[in-house]
Amino acid sequence: IHAGSKTSKLLEQKEISPLLTKDGDLPHAKGKYFKINNSNKTKFVIVTNELRELYGQPYSKRMANFKKRLEASGAEVFMLPVMHDITLNAIESKIYRDNIIDLFDAQLIMGGADIDPFLYGEKVTFAKSINRARDVSELKFVKQFINKKKGMNFGICRGHQMCAVAHHKKLIQDIQIIENASDVHLEGEHFINYDKTSEVFSVFDEDKLYVNSLHHQSIVVADNDAHYRVIATSLDTNPIVEGIEFKSGLGVTLQFHPELMHDETGDKILKKYVQMTEKQKNYYNIKISCTDLMKSFI
Repeated sequence: IHAGSKTSKLLEQKEISPLLTKDGDLPHAKGKYFKINNSNKTKFVIVTNELRELYGQPYSKRMANFKKRLEASGAEVFMLPVMHDITLNAIESKIYRDNIIDLFDAQLIMGGADIDPFLYGEKVTFAKSINRARDVSELKFVKQFINKKKGMNFGICRGHQMCAVAHHKKLIQDIQIIENASDVHLEGEHFINYDKTSEVFSVFDEDKLYVNSLHHQSIVVADNDAHYRVIATSLDTNPIVEGIEFKSGLGVTLQFHPELMHDETGDKILKKYVQMTEKQKNYYNIKISCTDLMKSFI
């Protein structure tokens, strides 16, 4: 399945073959039409970056994990397909994104492949499996959601990095090569230091948290950064940024994967995401109501 050019693929043919049914069809999930704003539940839109999230189990396991665990905390969860705006021109896609964003109280950007370094002003050195058309589509949505300043913004792994790129930060393209980071980050588990004064980590009492790891890149955050406060770091000689919070109060992103941590740590973090979103939703609604009230007196 191509995205613009022969060298820019979302899936290789060999990757598609195992997904096919006996009849040679892709087992995509069948959707249905309904109004999203039918309930007062807090609504999350999960921003995907891989076509496999459209398929049935086990290919959409990551999406299923998010959906099950966020809904257990009282949220409603919807999926934004990869490159959903590909047929629209620039003006149409901006209006389209704005209409979608108005429906949701939070965006949660999933993990996945590396982001095209072109989008943060670098040449490709160690980035892998990049797809510019996909990345541009995702970045436009993520950035527009952030700039709306209406809902909460959460990112996991690649999503953590995508939010950083949306804020004009750079990425380290290979932490093992450039930062001499431990290979445990590639696929393993390790401890992190975390800030107990941050809202998302306020539910923990331990001195350190034990988290999973599936990455070879990381974000770069300067001291006294205008947008971010670092709230978690790895124990490497050159610490890797494992968690940040927006200074605006409208976001938290993590380098690790709480949706794949089937323990109390993962549960607490995802539950906290819902609670933080409900808090912001109530604040936003009160703010809008007060504004309307003031306008009525003018």
